Amino acid sequence: MRFTDLLATSTASLRQRPFRTLMTVLGVVIGTTSVVVMVSLGIGVTQSTMDSMASNATLRQVSVYGVPPDAAERGLPTELNEQLVAQLAQYPGVDNAWPIYNVDAIGQVDGASQWFQIQAVPQSMIDQLDLPLAWGSMPDGSAPGVVLGDMIPAQFFNEATGELLPVDFQRQTLFLDFDTSSMGGPMPLQDQGGDEGDGAQPQTRPKRVIMPVTGVVQGDPNVEWSLNSMVVYSELDSMLEVLKKAMPGKALPNQPATSDGKPKPGFVYSMVQLQTADPEAAEAVLTALRNEGYSADASIEWIREAQSQAVVVQAVFGGIGFVSLLVAAIGIANTMMMSVYERTREIGVMKVLGAGLGDIRRMFLFESASIGFFGGVIGLLLSLLGSSILNSLAGSMMGDMTGGPTSISVIPVWLMVSAVAFATLIGTLAGLAPAFRASRLSPLAAIRAQ
Repeated sequence: MRFTDLLATSTASLRQRPFRTLMTVLGVVIGTTSVVVMVSLGIGVTQSTMDSMASNATLRQVSVYGVPPDAAERGLPTELNEQLVAQLAQYPGVDNAWPIYNVDAIGQVDGASQWFQIQAVPQSMIDQLDLPLAWGSMPDGSAPGVVLGDMIPAQFFNEATGELLPVDFQRQTLFLDFDTSSMGGPMPLQDQGGDEGDGAQPQTRPKRVIMPVTGVVQGDPNVEWSLNSMVVYSELDSMLEVLKKAMPGKALPNQPATSDGKPKPGFVYSMVQLQTADPEAAEAVLTALRNEGYSADASIEWIREAQSQAVVVQAVFGGIGFVSLLVAAIGIANTMMMSVYERTREIGVMKVLGAGLGDIRRMFLFESASIGFFGGVIGLLLSLLGSSILNSLAGSMMGDMTGGPTSISVIPVWLMVSAVAFATLIGTLAGLAPAFRASRLSPLAAIRAQ
């Protein structure tokens, strides 16, 4: 049987029973639309999440917290010092490296206080932060100063009652106390020589100092919390000068010290920040550093985790839609089986006239595949329409909340092609049993059938 004869015979058979054919195609339409819309929602949510994360510059950064355990044997720096910073700056894939020194402090303003951690960084890094400020400016290193995250001013509390007391740093003065033991922070650096009865020097507390607030980060009205909400940045050299004045003759926090609390030579940073060209380079650098024994992490890990979770979300959404398509496949199989019973005499005549078993099978498979194909195409068109409506309504509402256009339903080309191909495949598979049943009918018995 030629393809044109096969096409004409199958089309004529479908047109003879238009209502049943329409109902069967409608089942495929509903199933295909469900699959495409569900998967497109998963893709849209994932893409919007990834786009918001990808706009974060920290995805190109790697943080190093510790050296390899065998650093001394390998001739590497055993601490996070200037030598290590210089070596990591030359590491393959690293564009820039700078140290970070974390200092715990209690901020006090007119009877209100709060514990936070100051990140003291070189001026070159402060210039690259490019943080949006509600007011003020970033520290410039010419004088001590800090810039605060947008949530810091609202987190001060009354030391007597515990009630939150928001402060205005444009009018109020910030005092820093580096003895954080009273608030559960690290113990302050103290003399280690024993008590006064043993002739040791009495323990001394760091001096409370005034710390100018040069600016406050601009908060996002649409987001309650962001990565910069609780940060406190300061220029490294000026912060070291403040600490030396607050702790005269004492080792600075987290620095090498003698048994009596005197400073030892050298300076140890809290971590070293590495900058790469792109997130992929950051991931490669992170893997290489960990293989060498460094303690390090990077924000790109969160992206990879989000991507793996996105696959699960898309699979769940697609599985929900697949149930509808499975029901449609059962409908196709039922329709084609009824067609076999109704066309028994026709099948017998075709066999007597010379039609082969393969011709009979192909005819029924072509009919069932056609139902799947047309249902898939119509379902895809409806999915595109539904996706457009969702994006214009719900997407515009989310865009107003996030400050930019948002597509909650995304139908890529591969999903369009896959949807139609899968619907056609489902139709073909559903027609296998009826097609083989039709090909096994006895010609004489089929002709005698009423």
